[in-house]
Amino acid sequence: MKPFASLPRAVRVSLVVVGALLALAILIPVALTPLVAAGVHAFARARGLEARWSQLAFGWPATVRLRDLTLRRSADGAGVLVVGRVEAALAPRLGSLRPRVARLVLEHASAVLPAGSSEDDTSAVAPDDPSGPSGPAAPRVRAAAEQLAEALLIPARRLPELLLSDMDVVHSARAQATRPAGSAPAQSPDSLVARFDALSLEHHAGGAQFAAVGVLGGEHRVPFDVSFQWRSDDGVVGRASFRIPDERHFDAPVAILIDGRVTQDRHAGVLRVEPGTHVSVGQTEMSIAGDVERAGPRFRLALEMDHLSADAVQQSLPRAVLGPLRDLSVTGSWDWRASLDLDVARPDSTRFTADVIPHGLALTGGASRLHLAQLARPFVAEIHVPPDRIVFRDLSDSNENFRPLARISPLLRAAVITNEDGGFYQHRGFNPGAIQSAMAENLRAGAFRRGAGTITMQLARNLFLGHRRTLSRKGQEVVLAWVLEHLTGLSKDRLLEIYLNIIEWGPEVHGANEAARFYFDKDAAELTLDEALFLTVVVPSPGHWRSRVDAAGELRPWARSQMAFIARKMAEKGWLAPEQVPDAAALRVELRGQAAQALPARAAGVRADTLTAAGAGPAPIGSAP
Repeated sequence: MKPFASLPRAVRVSLVVVGALLALAILIPVALTPLVAAGVHAFARARGLEARWSQLAFGWPATVRLRDLTLRRSADGAGVLVVGRVEAALAPRLGSLRPRVARLVLEHASAVLPAGSSEDDTSAVAPDDPSGPSGPAAPRVRAAAEQLAEALLIPARRLPELLLSDMDVVHSARAQATRPAGSAPAQSPDSLVARFDALSLEHHAGGAQFAAVGVLGGEHRVPFDVSFQWRSDDGVVGRASFRIPDERHFDAPVAILIDGRVTQDRHAGVLRVEPGTHVSVGQTEMSIAGDVERAGPRFRLALEMDHLSADAVQQSLPRAVLGPLRDLSVTGSWDWRASLDLDVARPDSTRFTADVIPHGLALTGGASRLHLAQLARPFVAEIHVPPDRIVFRDLSDSNENFRPLARISPLLRAAVITNEDGGFYQHRGFNPGAIQSAMAENLRAGAFRRGAGTITMQLARNLFLGHRRTLSRKGQEVVLAWVLEHLTGLSKDRLLEIYLNIIEWGPEVHGANEAARFYFDKDAAELTLDEALFLTVVVPSPGHWRSRVDAAGELRPWARSQMAFIARKMAEKGWLAPEQVPDAAALRVELRGQAAQALPARAAGVRADTLTAAGAGPAPIGSAP
């Protein structure tokens, strides 16, 4: 072999250059790897997160690879994301020394959503009396809204290409992001929010194409397949297919098509869904328009559907979505309008509208399977009780506990309406004003503090639907409430009479008279104001009635506050004279009947004569034939 010095000069130069390049190819990744690691840590810290991994390497061509990446919140150490493998391809950025991520690959991942409030108070007024009628949204709500607005304003056609496979999104209340590479996430059976078998974002001809295949979690797994394209001319076209299982475990496909236009003005901070955008579900079509503004942030949406018919809706949606509505038969058609204007910076400016415009709508004989016609006369009610039970009550004079509305204490009637649905006699089954107020209060509280369910909606839930918390069940509830108020001919008083005779007030206690007997060993017509207020605060959570009293049966201070708040609202509505409004400290009830027997026998405040004189509780009630 010739000595290096004896080689031709051109060969020597070439070898030196090649050697230098090889050295750089080896040394640059070694030198850059700590810088990349520092960059990942800084990126995470800027978002309140801590990043850890088992392996990080920088390689050619300009690619960062991580193994077992874990992101946790710095504040509490809760897991946010675990990814078995991450690969990021970098590309130079014009005018900057910092490269951009051109392509991102994620495999074997588990993301954890933050816990939300599970409270489901559907009372029309907040029991703890909010401090004021107005105020800003809670900081965490505003931060989340700002992040959502910024995400929607990111130019999707300039985002890194994304290829994701094998990813679970789980609920933090039931799962932990502790997933080793290639393994299943640690989760309970009901913790899964969604699973993505594959998700991709690719760029074509100046546009962006998104596709995803996976399963939605919940009570039943729902496979989905989504694909849409956002073209360079701002046109958006796409489709989504969901296979929803029914009670027979048959998967019925729901196909959703979108065709419209979405524009972004990042400088002005506005994303707009342009008028003329259409979404089709089977034989039904919806026109949508709206926008998102960075300032606020503010979200606006308007929906319109014309010439709907029962037949078209029933053919467009599967049995599992329709539920009992599949047995509802009506003639005629209707239009539907809804709009939302929500400014997070000013929650009390929230505006929500929803309206049905009927065209010759009328019930036909096909509605008989829902037994709507029987509600106008005495009948045996099939009452849905959580979680999945049905109990029966005979709503006729043959049941000694049935009470016509006139034989129920007017104090109890007024208190229940005030707390559950203050606008009952003004709305027609659905109360947009209550929804506006509930949205504003929940935004200010940063949690679900107040619902907007009406008494008619609760009646539909108790008689026909059950209490499962699903979006389809809520939709069925709204539709049935509208039908009850508009198409059955039932008066408000009759709806209230049925409601007060079937709602749950304690263990196997249904209706006002059973409740009056269970708690106070008296008739529902004889209740005092304090007793009526106590029964009212039991309605939202009848299974926890004992939490409102101590071991001796004395009202707890927070229960008194709730009762006094309702009394003040009754006076504002003219249902109680101002001088009758009690101070919270003065409220007293004496439990008798079976309720007294349920208190601990050792309680010092329970008199022996109260226990021995207690009644036997509700008499047996009529059962199903």
